[in-house]
Amino acid sequence: MKIYHTYGAIDVAWSLLRHAKKQGKSFCMMRLQLHVYICHGLSLAYLARPLILDDVFAWKFGPIVPSIYFRFKEQGAATIANHRDVLLDTDSEAIIQDVVLNLGHLAVSQLLELAQRPGSPWHQVWDGKHKQVIPDPIIQTYYQKVLEAGRAGSL
Repeated sequence: MKIYHTYGAIDVAWSLLRHAKKQGKSFCMMRLQLHVYICHGLSLAYLARPLILDDVFAWKFGPIVPSIYFRFKEQGAATIANHRDVLLDTDSEAIIQDVVLNLGHLAVSQLLELAQRPGSPWHQVWDGKHKQVIPDPIIQTYYQKVLEAGRAGSL
């Protein structure tokens, strides 16, 4: 029996930064935000469990995890140069590695276009006000449809 865990978003962010460095890629705060969100959505779809404990919110510029925002906001648009060696369970690490491999090259504008497209969880919840939680069931349903349609590479 496999044991799955749910993690704090900061631990997932550190894992993403580690994988990005291994793959010769780099992330600014917003790219990191969007990658954490995508990994969370894929975990909900593939593993039927949340990757992060934190809520995802619909903010003006897309889906945001406040703990990541406040931890890395001083970096702004600059590359986050450091990482911590945080290891997650094998399936979570595989999702993170694949997301970095397949989407880690995309610019923030491209990631935002994906995250804000009509029908996306952000689009369903955004009403012009911050502090709107994007419920995990909405994220899970959306990412399950993405996977069923075979569009995982172009989330």
